[in-house]
Amino acid sequence: MNLKFYKAFFNSTAMVLDDVKKNETWPTTFVSGPSEGLHVHWHEDEVHAYIMEGETDFLDAKSGIRTKVKTGDKIVVPAKVLHAEGAVLDRVVYILAIPRPVLPEEFLAMHNPDEIGH
Repeated sequence: MNLKFYKAFFNSTAMVLDDVKKNETWPTTFVSGPSEGLHVHWHEDEVHAYIMEGETDFLDAKSGIRTKVKTGDKIVVPAKVLHAEGAVLDRVVYILAIPRPVLPEEFLAMHNPDEIGH
């Protein structure tokens, strides 16, 4: 399964929280600071990423396609799907929602591609 992109999915925090409730997920705020982008990795849980501020792109490692995303967009990263956040010029503010509450050290743990058995 590949990344799923929903352009102009929301226009308020209330809409995001309604979607979080509908999906029965657990939200938190996450900020990516300036970077040249992340290495390809995967997460244990499905992640719903709502871009509250900023812009970047996401690489879907399976297809090799980079998709630009910005404020108001939603990305669904299925569990164990290889991907990478692209360059961030200033910052990107996300509300991230996952299916279960986890300890801080487990939240968004990035696993290497060779750990997945691909």
